[in-house]
Amino acid sequence: MSLPVIDNKRTGNKIKVMMQQKRVSVSQMQIALEMSSATNIYKWLRGEFIPSTNKLVQIARILDCTVDDLLIIQED
Repeated sequence: MSLPVIDNKRTGNKIKVMMQQKRVSVSQMQIALEMSSATNIYKWLRGEFIPSTNKLVQIARILDCTVDDLLIIQED
């Protein structure tokens, strides 16, 4: 049985597109998430890694969507 795996790059791009659609800048996201630096946000958007579960829930709230809306599953 093959279990689903999150596609980091496509998920990062999806978050980036949704931020653009909602007109949320990286700086605004950093403030809303109470992060001291935007470095990890840029890494998420590039797909280097995905946000933690807690951050995903917070991002979904900020972008008015569900966590499932943010995540892209790798296709075989």
